[in-house]
Amino acid sequence: MTLLSTLFDDPEAFVAPLRVRAPGLVSLPRAVAGIGGEERDRDVELTGPLQSRVAGIIRSGQSATLSRRDLRESARTWLHVPHPPGREPAIGDELLAEIGRLERRSALFALLDAYLDAFDEADVDLIRLAGQLSEMNAAWPWRATDPWPARLDAFDLLSPSTAPGRIAGAVLASEQGTRPVFEAAGLTTEGRRLGGLGEAAFRSACLQVGDIKPETAVIPQERLMAWAGESGGLVYPKAWPEFAGALFRPWRSADPARKHKTALIERALGYAGDPRVNQARWRPVKDAAGDAYEVILRWLTRASVEQFFDIVSETMTDRPDMWAERRKFWTAYLRADMISAAWVAFGSDGARRADRAATQTRGSGLSMFGRLSTGSGRTPQHAALIMRIGDLTIVDWSHNGSWNIWKRRDPHHPVLFRHNRQRLPDYAPAELMNAPAKGPHMSGWQFKVANIIKAETGLRP
Repeated sequence: MTLLSTLFDDPEAFVAPLRVRAPGLVSLPRAVAGIGGEERDRDVELTGPLQSRVAGIIRSGQSATLSRRDLRESARTWLHVPHPPGREPAIGDELLAEIGRLERRSALFALLDAYLDAFDEADVDLIRLAGQLSEMNAAWPWRATDPWPARLDAFDLLSPSTAPGRIAGAVLASEQGTRPVFEAAGLTTEGRRLGGLGEAAFRSACLQVGDIKPETAVIPQERLMAWAGESGGLVYPKAWPEFAGALFRPWRSADPARKHKTALIERALGYAGDPRVNQARWRPVKDAAGDAYEVILRWLTRASVEQFFDIVSETMTDRPDMWAERRKFWTAYLRADMISAAWVAFGSDGARRADRAATQTRGSGLSMFGRLSTGSGRTPQHAALIMRIGDLTIVDWSHNGSWNIWKRRDPHHPVLFRHNRQRLPDYAPAELMNAPAKGPHMSGWQFKVANIIKAETGLRP
């Protein structure tokens, strides 16, 4: 396995190097040569010793002796291990009092940076810091050129429960993408954009888009997909269930135009694969956004049925009338949403045609199917459509093959969604034949099959 494929299989490993770390100003020695060969001659304390020394000064009642640097670096490491002052109120409150009393601008800016870097709307200490910063903001002697008052007000940044939604709404309304909005909100570093507030804003945007009506969903979805990053990855992997929900929930009762539908499917499959095959990657979506999961399954089911008829139509040129009858019959069940799942097994000829179509259209969904071996009277031109309707598993064969129906409790009913990347056979023809109920496509076959389905499931299109 290549390094790249390993990273895509483990999205956290892909994003981890970009995550924000403890500031290098206090966590790493800076007594190294600076730009242009100049050396910084002041000593830099490691995070732990700095935090311990400052805490000792405060406990001894000597807060007034804290230097500008002590206040600034303590603010910068407000929620950083090993001894975060923001998690010890007796220490943190005294530091805030000194920053406010002396009006230390660098310390306040460092504190705002620390708040954005460590943003977590469920962190009680960060929520407490937000309230304290709100009080300081109201009384602070801001300069006319300071960007913070406008940022804090425009995005309600000091309200952890509101800020993500404000940023999300601005991104979804922006024609220039995410960066101008992030810059305006103070998310001015890559680590900060990929950090807690950036992720919370992305989740909020996903929830907003998921509730949009279908007639207005296309542009917000396009902007959200651009925010999510290049196809094949996801900039916030932990938000995958919300992202999938945003892609498919608006289309529960309507379908988008084919081009947009294809873009949605390709974006989801590019990251998580086909849900019929990569079920583990889709389980969080199924659990958290079941309605979205049902939408993509419905779309893929329709695509499989249509693919079956399209590919086989290329080879059944001698009896197009017979093939048209089968297509009409099963399409009626498809349009009535009675086929809950479908999978195609192609012989080698149909598999080549399907692979060629997938390459030409760049549609990864078209490359997902099973492969048939030969034998039992089946040739490379044969194909089988495997469907689930209610508690029945149904296989309809192409060409002169028969229809076959199994009940779900029958241990010999065929399994759907077999697929391997080595292009080896997934099914032997015998597995898809000789069902308890079967028959040829002779006159009246539609009536007989429809009656069996109705008797066993109660369904009729």
